[in-house]
Amino acid sequence: MNIENLSTTIDLDKVLDVTLIEPRLKHPTIFKYFDNLTAGDYFIIHNDHDPKPVYYQLLGERGNIFTFEYLSKGPEDWFIQIQKNHDSGSEERSTDTGISAKEQKKAAYFAAKGQDYSCENANKADKNADAPELKDDIILQYDQWNAGFLCDFIEQTDHSYFREQAPQLDDLGENIRLKHQQTHPELASLKMYQDQLFATLLFHLTQEKSALFEAVKQVSNGSQPTEPAGTVVLKQLYTGTTLKKQANETLAGLLAHIRNHTNEYKAPADACDSYIYYFKRLSQFDLRLSRYLHLENTVLLPKISQWL
Repeated sequence: MNIENLSTTIDLDKVLDVTLIEPRLKHPTIFKYFDNLTAGDYFIIHNDHDPKPVYYQLLGERGNIFTFEYLSKGPEDWFIQIQKNHDSGSEERSTDTGISAKEQKKAAYFAAKGQDYSCENANKADKNADAPELKDDIILQYDQWNAGFLCDFIEQTDHSYFREQAPQLDDLGENIRLKHQQTHPELASLKMYQDQLFATLLFHLTQEKSALFEAVKQVSNGSQPTEPAGTVVLKQLYTGTTLKKQANETLAGLLAHIRNHTNEYKAPADACDSYIYYFKRLSQFDLRLSRYLHLENTVLLPKISQWL
């Protein structure tokens, strides 16, 4: 359905055509429109693909103060109405996910904390200052989540972050190694472990999304794993969780090597500004990856195990 077909049912003055906006400006523009809304008001975004990442980003940075309603779902044109709530403290459910406001606030907390340690803030943040640790008492709250929504959340936030940051850190690390390796030979080993970490992580992100997460969503969306038709899904879940546990152990081990070779990301006394910046960026990646592993190991994988 295109905008001409919807013109009789929607207010065209409320439509923001995202397809006409430069890619790097799309999300900032959507946020600007949202922030300018008064309580109860709305606007409609028109896109050429599912803008679900916008939902998670809004949830993480603004909290549960909006509804996200699909008016048309592709395949070529997507129209979503975003309305600012009158009362953000209600238990109103999102049209998109069916997750209660209480549960969405948990997602908002997690996403907001992760956003504090994104690339934009990496040169300002210090790992030991206001570090958003996922302690056990906080993690236990996430056990109330729908597993399918949790997979979506991890994919849209952590997966996107890792895929963006890994190539940047790879280039930055190589430049530092070439410049400082003679006085700091440990950089060669650091680069080796970093390469292994990124290769392992990016490979398993793809495997996780296509295999494990898809099976989890099938069960979460109502598929009964005890039925004959669910046997394949059960096998997929079992294989996926087994491989995921092994991958997470490998990633944790590689992180330990990197911490050791960077002295817990403490730059040497003769480090230049770029060297210091590299270690800060790497420490933020470590923090985000550690949180991701902790969330999967203590919430997602135990939840999946209940089905097996």
